[in-house]
Amino acid sequence: LLLREAHGDALVDHASGQRLAAGQELTLDAGILVPAAQQGVLDATNAGDVRARLVVEGANLPTDAAAQELLAARGVTVVPDFIANAGGIIAAAFGMRDRYSPFGVETDQIVPAVTERMRANTLTVLEAATTTGTTPHTAAGQLARDRVRQAMELRGQVPTTPAR
Repeated sequence: LLLREAHGDALVDHASGQRLAAGQELTLDAGILVPAAQQGVLDATNAGDVRARLVVEGANLPTDAAAQELLAARGVTVVPDFIANAGGIIAAAFGMRDRYSPFGVETDQIVPAVTERMRANTLTVLEAATTTGTTPHTAAGQLARDRVRQAMELRGQVPTTPAR
């Protein structure tokens, strides 16, 4: 509160009290970085300076492909935006199901269910990235395509693919 009174809404390093230039907050010494305001804030010019070991993308498209590759090469785990910020759409799915079902979902069940699905999806993506030797973004994209195709096949919207 005192720092805000002294500096307004400027970015301030809370450890030193010093005002930060835009973008410096991305390279502070931190365990987890959550770029959650704008797209394109991490790219080839600054991804090498990220000190966090985990980047959880809260914004849509905060990293570009070059940043994702650089971070992966440095051992920095990146949880893709469409995995990390999917809680709203998962909760909305409960609402849709509830709307068409005579057996409603209890609201106190939604947060734990969303949490569990987000954890499971994150682990699935990170394990797939490790197994395939790709970035989490690439693995997540492939998993999403596979799941959509499987759902379409189950609904008879595309011919089934031969077993691989």
